[in-house]
Amino acid sequence: MRIDSILPNQAPPGQSVIIQGDDVEAAERVFFGDQEVSFDVDGQALLVTVPDGAGTVDVTVEGADGQSDLSSFTITQS
Repeated sequence: MRIDSILPNQAPPGQSVIIQGDDVEAAERVFFGDQEVSFDVDGQALLVTVPDGAGTVDVTVEGADGQSDLSSFTITQS
C-alpha cells in the first residue's frame, strides 16, 4: 500500500481531499497525525474529510497488507 498523492495537499478542517496511490482502495483505516478519520472509497482513490487541527501532519493508510509510508499534509486555518 502506497500513497502517491493527496489532492489538494493542504486544506482547512471539513474540506474533502482525495488520496490516490497503490492499493489504497483496500484501506481499513486512515490517519491524519494520530487522528483516525472516516473515508469513502471512490474507485481506486479515497475521499477523506480533513479533521480539526492545524499545521503539517503525517498521513497514513492501513489495510490488511500493512501500512503505507508517511505522506505530509498541511491542515490550514479556515
